[in-house]
Amino acid sequence: MAVEIIRVSDVPIIKQLFSKALKDGQLEKLPIYLDASVLDSYKEKDDYKIIRTDTSGRISKTGGWSLDFGISHDDAILQVTAESFVHRIPDKEKEQWLAHLVSLPTSQNFIKGVIRPGCLDDGAIRSW
Repeated sequence: MAVEIIRVSDVPIIKQLFSKALKDGQLEKLPIYLDASVLDSYKEKDDYKIIRTDTSGRISKTGGWSLDFGISHDDAILQVTAESFVHRIPDKEKEQWLAHLVSLPTSQNFIKGVIRPGCLDDGAIRSW
């Protein structure tokens, strides 16, 4: 699935979200992205309800948890805030949701350094 890359600065409401979250230090308000197939296993379960509009939805378990999400890219991608991911999805469900996280292409060595700071042999240092 090819995803069009959109610059945050080109979409006023997204620019507003990122500007406010970064200015106010509310990183938990930033979105994370998931393959919408994360919902498939819940569709067959009687104790779960999934509702939606054109661009937003909610999954809820009867007498249990619920999670609001955004819907984009022809219903293929869901967005939730990092805060909702951490606090709304029960621990026993998180592994399934983690398996459906999606990302832009990412420097794996950079991520290694974020997780465990230190020297990484990643080629010669040079000017950009």
